[in-house]
Amino acid sequence: PRPYREIEAADLSVETPDKANAYFRAAQSIEMSDGHPDYPAMVLGTYMLGGGFLNSRLAERIRQEDGLSYGVGAFFGASPLDEIGTLGAYAIYAPENVEALEAAFREEIQRVLDDGFDQDEVQAAKEGWLDSRNVSRAQDRELAGSLSYGLYLERTLEHEAELEARIADLSVEQINQAMSRHIDLSRITVVKAGDFASVSDEAELVP
Repeated sequence: PRPYREIEAADLSVETPDKANAYFRAAQSIEMSDGHPDYPAMVLGTYMLGGGFLNSRLAERIRQEDGLSYGVGAFFGASPLDEIGTLGAYAIYAPENVEALEAAFREEIQRVLDDGFDQDEVQAAKEGWLDSRNVSRAQDRELAGSLSYGLYLERTLEHEAELEARIADLSVEQINQAMSRHIDLSRITVVKAGDFASVSDEAELVP
């Protein structure tokens, strides 16, 4: 059993001397299984937030617009057995960009909560997410893994088809409401690992 527990949010920094790149990780636990009514909306909403390669909200802002990160993304998953889900995000960046990157991350999350997604964004995301599922099933390793996991859960691929149908039928309002209902910036824990000390030392040397 993996019961949901309320976890106090933290903002942590870990020194990794002599590493050229820094790593950012953020996460929030959400009381939700994959049978929750909001699960499909959270899946597609997180895909738009950070699941696409270069066309997600986080990638467009942090990588393409601000040029702060080499790689950035977000993910969401929920247990099929317990009421426990996780929203997460990551980024790889130069240590001197740590403050700007975290600020941009929080701003983009808040923008989703305040303004939501629009119809064109949702339609493109549905097509991209469903295409990625078809590509995954075309690979033997992925298909075998899905079938094996389904045996354990006593689920057939019909369950996958039902999820895809529910996501295809989602409205913009359902997605925006689910994201606002479950994501809380004050409950997101952030961990930054990097050689931040050397960046501070260099800044002090600049006249």
